[in-house]
Parts: sequence; structure tokens; C-alpha cells
Amino acid sequence: MEGTHGAHSKGFALLTAPEVVVNKDVTVDLDAAKVKQVKVITPQETTPLLSRVDVARTWDAAHFVNGSWMPPDSYDSIWALPADKPVTTGSFEFGTSWRLAQPVLTVASNTRTFDDLLVQRGRTPISEGSHGYQAVYAGKGGTDAYTGLDAKGKAVVVRRSDTVGIQQQADAAAAAGATLLLVVNDGTGRLQPWEQDIFSPVAPPPPGVTVATITSDEGEELIGQIQQRETWLHVKSHPTTAYLYDIVHHSPTIPQDLTYRPQPDDLARVDVSFRNNAPGNGRENRSDVWQGRAVAIPLSTPVQGDRTDWVSADTDWSEGAGIAGQLQIVNDHRKHYAAGTRSTLEYYGPIQRPRMGDTYRTTRFADMLQVKVPGWTDSGAGHIGVASGDNAAELWLYQGDTLLAHDAYHSLFVSDLSPENLPYRLVSENSRGTQYSTSTRTEWTFTSGQPAAGTWGLPPLVQLDYAVGGMDDTGKARRRTDLLVTPTHLSGGPGSETITEVSVDVSYDDGATWHHAALQHTAEGWRARLDAPADARFVTLRTSARDTQGNSITQDITRAFGLK
Repeated sequence: MEGTHGAHSKGFALLTAPEVVVNKDVTVDLDAAKVKQVKVITPQETTPLLSRVDVARTWDAAHFVNGSWMPPDSYDSIWALPADKPVTTGSFEFGTSWRLAQPVLTVASNTRTFDDLLVQRGRTPISEGSHGYQAVYAGKGGTDAYTGLDAKGKAVVVRRSDTVGIQQQADAAAAAGATLLLVVNDGTGRLQPWEQDIFSPVAPPPPGVTVATITSDEGEELIGQIQQRETWLHVKSHPTTAYLYDIVHHSPTIPQDLTYRPQPDDLARVDVSFRNNAPGNGRENRSDVWQGRAVAIPLSTPVQGDRTDWVSADTDWSEGAGIAGQLQIVNDHRKHYAAGTRSTLEYYGPIQRPRMGDTYRTTRFADMLQVKVPGWTDSGAGHIGVASGDNAAELWLYQGDTLLAHDAYHSLFVSDLSPENLPYRLVSENSRGTQYSTSTRTEWTFTSGQPAAGTWGLPPLVQLDYAVGGMDDTGKARRRTDLLVTPTHLSGGPGSETITEVSVDVSYDDGATWHHAALQHTAEGWRARLDAPADARFVTLRTSARDTQGNSITQDITRAFGLK
């Protein structure tokens, strides 16, 4: 149906009659003229990045239907036919989920605000703040369109063209010295301004000038103004995204008022940091869990930077981030944020190393052992990480000195184990061609016996977490800084308080020589003071921990982090 930006805009409409009793001839009125717009108004100005519409109808345990729809970017609005009477049999649920972000760009003329732009920041984004630019019209936007046209420092408006692609239009506008390129769609709906590939580790080259697209009706109106008189545009730019909102709202009816206005006290604040050691192209998602499932739709995200997220409370969320061909980070468990709370979330930061979680871990059933060792978990709490691309992983499992299994992967399976409680040794070796954590070797010792019939056993493998004081965005720390090591047991194992022996050895020459670190035991873990020589560039670690039952870990990390 028609959206909110003229006859050529596109809106997504849901028409449903949640309860129809058929005991005689019945007419069901699904009148699209009666739909109401579904909106979210956030405390700060936002523009939608992603939206989802949910409907669930249950009559009894054997009779139910549910579905979700995600309108493409070409749609500018969501609509629904109100059905505000609760069902009398079973249950009904209607709702929407939104990711809304600080607008990259807002553009306004003297007559209207263009509030549904799709924007691709230029190689040098328009600087933060408000600006005024004269608008000029350049037809199809090819190089010849600038003959005799002064576009330097101005906003150039062009029509989408089958013969001159947006990239060519952007190149021509940049060559002419334009600051902003506005492309008017000649079809229905919104137009993507630039090709994106979130599954490539290298970000597509940005245009030489910031590009934004405008829907047909509003764009043609702007072109008409430019052709009749001098036209200036008021532009507000945010070269980086400082905040976003992940909002979900469901109800047992479709009310007449379909505008949801969450207040700050209704939400949780999450301070998000992306801490990859080098800039690049990443992807990230936070998906609410509805009807037992989470639909993860990753969006392009820089792999360095900070952002403040505001998240619906009292909802389970599935979160993750990744860099194509390098690393995939996911939460080991679903997150649940309480209203009014503030928490942190960090991706990609050192120290990356093998670390299991409560769900991605080694387990035993009967005489079988399923070993899972995610090789590149980052510093974020509750994360597990698996590398891809240029990396190698190998696992060995021993019972005593006898090799039971070996695989060049981050998991392996072995059966026909003895039912007795016997000592085992698991070795994980990983290597890759990155700047930090170039190679790791982790050795666990643990005991395992056959669990009770029909139950899963959780072998007691000790895990190590690290925190480095004063680390910057590039993974470098001061030469004199603190290293905190926190050994833990996973759920189902002995208590972490049983881990009483910890040692740390440090190398500043990739393991050629070692220095034993003095440790102070605190409530947070074991703390060491590092004192690197002036010519050192990296810190290599060898950390060991043992509990009172003899379960242990020894972990070597080559070039765990850098030094300033």
C-alpha cells in the first residue's frame, strides 16, 4: 500500500481478524482504508534500520499459527488493521520489533523535511553538526551534467538513471567538488544508495561524496523548487552513530493507537564498544527472542568505536558480532536487561584465546565425550568466539598417556570410554595470521566418569579470563600496567573458589625468555604488575591454574596484546 511519503512510497500493511465465529454466513471486513500506522517514538531522534511484524494465534496446544514479516528497506512504514477486542478462545499476540538509530543525515528545505533518507557516508563524511548548502540540479548526474554548473561545496540533486549508475553519479559529483549528492528515485519505494557486503572483511570503498536517496514524489518536488528559484538545504550530519534503540513491543490485541512511546526508565542502557585492533567492515545483531526463536539479521557495523544502545527490558535477546573471514563472536547465553540498568558490552577486544562457555562446552553422555573448544573468544563477558579464514586449529584428547582422538578442528567426538572416573588431558592449539593472539596452546587436565543413565555429565574444565589495565582501541597497553587473571569453573562443575593455585609467566620476546610474575590474590582474581622493557612490542603470556580436585589449565598466548 502507499506509504507516508507520497503516491510512489511503499507501506507494509497487516490485515487480520483474530477471532471469527462461523456458525452462520459471516462477512469478515478486512478494509485497508481503516489501517493505522504502527510507530515507535523514542526519547531521542531516530530513523529505522530494521523492523519486524509478529502475529501469533493459538487456539489450543495442537492448533496454533504464528508468523513474522520483515519489510525490506524500500518500505517506509508499517500499518495494521485495529482489532482491539480480546479473543475469547485461546490467545492472540501482535507486536513489532525495531532497530532505530541516530540519523546519519537529516535534510530539510524551506518547505519540508526529508525524513526517510537512506544514506551512505562519503570517504570524508560531512562533519558533525548543522550546515547549510545551496542545492543545484544536475539531471542524470553524469560527468557532462556538470559542464557550466558550479557544484563546489553544494548539494547536488540528480535523478536515478539506468544509464548512469549511482557510483558514477557519486564519482562525477565528487570530481565537481560537491559536498552532498541526493539521488531521486524514479521508481516506487526507497532506494538503496550504495552496495553493501557485510560478509566481506574489507569494507566496500565509500563514495567520494556522501550519498543519500530520496523517494520519487518528494524528490521531484525538490527538483521543481531548484528549477524555479535558488534553494538552500539545512543539513544535520552525524559522521558516526552515537546511539541506537532496540525496541520490542507486543500486546494481546491490535489497539486503535498503534504508537508506542518508550520512556528512558522503561529501557536498559548498554554501552557498546567495538575493539578490533584494525579498522574494517563488521556485522552485528541483537535480536529479541519471540515464540522461542530469534531471527538474527546482522547489519553493517564498524569494528572500532563506541555506541550507546537503549534496549527494551524484560525481553530475552540474542547478540553477536563478526568480521567476515576472521572471527565470529556470539553470546554464550541469552541476555536479559532490566529496566533502568546500565551495562557494558565489548566485542573483539584482547585477550583472544580458547574459552568455553556454559552452552558451547565439552560434555559427556554415557561412554561418549563431545569436545567443543571455541578457539578465539574475545574479552567480552559471556562470549564465545570462533575464527574463520586464515587460521588453524587442532585438538588432542588423551586418557593418561594414551591418545584417544585427534582432529584439525575446534571440536571432536570420542566414544567407548571407560565408565570409571579417570584422568584425561585435552590439548588445543590454534594459530592465525593476525596481529594479536597469533598462536595459542591450551592444556586442560580433568577427571571424568560415566554419568548417571540418561543424564549429561559436565567435565570440570577450568577457564581463564583476562583484563589488562589502560588498553587502548588498538589493543595496546602501557608498559607498566596491571594484568588481572580470573580463573573460573563453568556451571555444573566445582565452585570457582576451589581454584587456589595460579601462576603467570610473561615474555616480551615471543617466548624466547620468560619472567615469573608476582601475584596478588584479590576478590576479582589474581593481579600481576607488568613492567615491559623499552624495546618490547608485545606481551606473551603463560598462565596456569589448578583447583583442589586436581583439575587444571595451562594456557600460552603468543602476542596476547601490544605495548605502547
